[in-house]
Amino acid sequence: MLEQEYTTSLKSLLEDLKEHRESAWKYLYVNYQAMIVNLVKKNGGDEEAGKEVFQSVIIDLHNNLEKGRVRDDSNLKNYLYTLAYNQWRVFLRNNKGKNDELEHDNTLLDDSVSFDEEQYELFDEMSSIINHLGTKCQELIHSKYSKIKLSMSEIAEQLGFANARSATSQLNKCMEKARKEAVTVLKSKGM
Repeated sequence: MLEQEYTTSLKSLLEDLKEHRESAWKYLYVNYQAMIVNLVKKNGGDEEAGKEVFQSVIIDLHNNLEKGRVRDDSNLKNYLYTLAYNQWRVFLRNNKGKNDELEHDNTLLDDSVSFDEEQYELFDEMSSIINHLGTKCQELIHSKYSKIKLSMSEIAEQLGFANARSATSQLNKCMEKARKEAVTVLKSKGM
């Protein structure tokens, strides 16, 4: 059956998704919906909210496939998880006035990437730095450095900047603030 082929070939799955084959979409639902629902439930949502986030992730995936923004060497599981994580975080911020850190369930991510405890702590510190930069900086950084590759023109249009140059200038200012904070954190850890 095709679904078994998808476990070994992301390229064939992406091709079938582009061609709107039902078996490919079914594969996503069977293999990834529960992961996203669990992420949302673990972070203050319910099953219905999790299913809505999953639907939104599927729509984003479809749009990104149509635009050629998903590479066939991507890690699809991590890609979908990241989309869901970011969407739920934005939902919480917009609807509850919070910008809290969400709880990650690292068992959901691909085991081929391993981190030790110190790396997790450092990652959390860096995430915290980005979260304290302000909404516009966060959006710029996430748009520029997410797995969904957008040009600066697309980012400028999406985030309401006059043009790519002004978006780039603002991104550079945000990154400089983040660098200064990161240096402070690293120095405090003796690194």
